[in-house]
Amino acid sequence: MPGYFTYHSSDSIWNIGDGDGDGYSKKALEYLNDPSNFRPFSQGLTEFIKKCGYNKAEDDIAAKTNFILSKLSDINVPVSKSTVKDWFSDKRRPALVSNSRTIMFQLCFALNSSFDDVKWFFNHIYFDKSFNCHTKEEAVYYYCFRHGLPYSHALSLISEINSYKTNENTSPSGDVFTKEIKDRIDQFSSDGELLNFFKENNNIFLQWNKTALTYINKFVSDIQGRQSDRAVIEAYKNGQALLHKDIANCSLIIQEYLHESKDKGRFAYIHGKNITSISFMLERITSTDAGISKETDIPGIVKLNFPSKKTFSDILNKSETSTSYDSIRKCLVLLKFYHFWVTLLLNPDIIDDCAFDIYCEETNALLDSCGYEELFPGNPYDWLFLWAATTEEPLTSLRDAISGV
Repeated sequence: MPGYFTYHSSDSIWNIGDGDGDGYSKKALEYLNDPSNFRPFSQGLTEFIKKCGYNKAEDDIAAKTNFILSKLSDINVPVSKSTVKDWFSDKRRPALVSNSRTIMFQLCFALNSSFDDVKWFFNHIYFDKSFNCHTKEEAVYYYCFRHGLPYSHALSLISEINSYKTNENTSPSGDVFTKEIKDRIDQFSSDGELLNFFKENNNIFLQWNKTALTYINKFVSDIQGRQSDRAVIEAYKNGQALLHKDIANCSLIIQEYLHESKDKGRFAYIHGKNITSISFMLERITSTDAGISKETDIPGIVKLNFPSKKTFSDILNKSETSTSYDSIRKCLVLLKFYHFWVTLLLNPDIIDDCAFDIYCEETNALLDSCGYEELFPGNPYDWLFLWAATTEEPLTSLRDAISGV
């Protein structure tokens, strides 16, 4: 369903800031904060229901609300009229939390949506992962949408699966990744095959975002400051000659700090800071002097679940109840962006050309391997990183935009 907003936002990542000198980050912020540049949830939802039989006026909120309520009523799903009306009036958009995800799936079932349309809706309108097949419910939804089966059928399968006993004290034999589950489900041609899969593998649904956690831990390990970095910093401050290997063994944020400190007299900034903390890591990634603040001018949809100390704590401690898919995806995007561009800054000869294309290819491959949708410029959060990646100094551009410079 590519349309105006997809093409417009794709072009804009290249156009914002052309010839504007030092003011391009402010131009980017202006673009991000202009609601006409991104498809509102109300418009996306309107496009969606038109594909599913709605044929009245596009600006008739009452008619659109009644259409959705009628469809949801047909599958016995109660949603308040005021909630749906708020969606169409853009007073609020569905939250990126478990309960809202369930309602979004119910809406897709009620509208008899195709599998591809469900993926489009979650990626381009709701801005969240379409199917997390490491949960029993969404694995069943995935199967049902693949086979065009109704919501009542999904409920029946879930009820049967929930009756199977799971030995929570038995760990799965090795990690089972979400993509593997999807690949298995893609092969099933009958309910019996799906149910047998759950009977035999019920305990694999005790796991949680294994691939994403692996990558996030690896990125943090490379980026986060280490105790051993302190000695290198002190030696550098004292004017001691350092071998290349001494600096190369430091974490990436300290390597960048040393690189940027040459002849700039910025040693005072790091004094007294806990360089091994997540807070310091985020501070260095998102700004030269300070991390993202509540006062930043970036819009709410970007600030929502923006990686924070708490986000990383929840993810690294595997807190399923307080960590949304949106939080995990945003962490992956932020960490990959920094890891890629700081590595190129420190080693400019590793890529000859087309750094933007390589960045996009690597990031999309990362997201896909973790079960998340690829970068989409119609998503304001993704747009910020894609735009920064087109500039001459991606890290500086991102930091300036976040801080409003």
